[in-house]
Amino acid sequence: MKEQLERVYILMARKVAGEISAKELAELETLLTQHPGLQYTFSMTSELAPLPRPESPATADELARKTRGQHKLDELLSKEEPAMNDYNPLQNQPRRIFRLPVWAVAASAILLAGIGVLIAKRNTNTPSGLVETAHGNSKTEVRLPDGTVVTLNAGSRLRYDSAALLAGTREVSLEGEGFFNVKADPQHPFIIKTGKVDIKVLGTTFNLKAYPGDKQVETYLYTGKVEVTYKHLNKDKAVVLHPKERLVINLPALEQVSAAAPDKQVKDIVRLVTPKAEELQTDSIAAPGWMQGRLEFEDVTFEQLANDLERRYNIKIDIRNEQLRKERFTGSFNQKPLPDILQALRYTLQFTYNINESQHQVEIW
Repeated sequence: MKEQLERVYILMARKVAGEISAKELAELETLLTQHPGLQYTFSMTSELAPLPRPESPATADELARKTRGQHKLDELLSKEEPAMNDYNPLQNQPRRIFRLPVWAVAASAILLAGIGVLIAKRNTNTPSGLVETAHGNSKTEVRLPDGTVVTLNAGSRLRYDSAALLAGTREVSLEGEGFFNVKADPQHPFIIKTGKVDIKVLGTTFNLKAYPGDKQVETYLYTGKVEVTYKHLNKDKAVVLHPKERLVINLPALEQVSAAAPDKQVKDIVRLVTPKAEELQTDSIAAPGWMQGRLEFEDVTFEQLANDLERRYNIKIDIRNEQLRKERFTGSFNQKPLPDILQALRYTLQFTYNINESQHQVEIW
């Protein structure tokens, strides 16, 4: 097992250095099928350009240094990993400057990448391919193996299979909100599953919001084209979005659709918001407000607004006025303390509130 992993790193290094033979490349591909956890590291190295090679023939001294460098690398790879508790990155170490051949430099980079993967696995209990973000104002950028880049909003979760993505099955699942910049690949559509709604794209940028517990799924298209399909509905009822269009899906209404009611009107389930005249006159589209630290709401219920505030401020909001839950609101807030936002909302929606800081709870009636 250990010898196989060492061989994988060496073959990766030879590939980056441009020295790998056809036989070695076939061997590398076979080893990667036996160790799928290294597929992501391999995908990163595959995008690297071959490192520059010396222009002049190697001298005897250079060949000797190459041999010593190879022995040093073999010695490094043969050692057991030190315990993380024994490692002190601030400890002074003797400084020596020496040059390594191209393949050895590449091997060092591959080895560091591999160690990084091992450290990441040792410091998290989440499965491979699962990304979670913290509560509050945190955002996480994820670069998928196929080149797609996803920015996740607070409290969001993205699941994917690295090996499947590299093999051409580009499917992920989202719980929460994310801004997707999908790498174009007409032969392999990119599909995002949210449980009740699927988004199919070829190469585009869009924002998708599908938090568990919310009563709606919302997507806004920036560039390209996406196709939105719904559970229980035939594919011919799918909606195709064009740039600057926003689609809001009513999940409770979607739940009522079943095989017994196949002719349920799509208009009862989805709401398509087309761009305003002034939006059509400009080519620029601002990034989602949450990516810039703003809270933005467009014709949402107060209940939905409260859900967003809960995620942003990591607090529980208890709405005791049923009529207030249904009130609708449009507006935006920059980064402000929660009491300031609640006070501002009172000017539009009449309500009383109490903040219990010790229990991280807000009561509204």
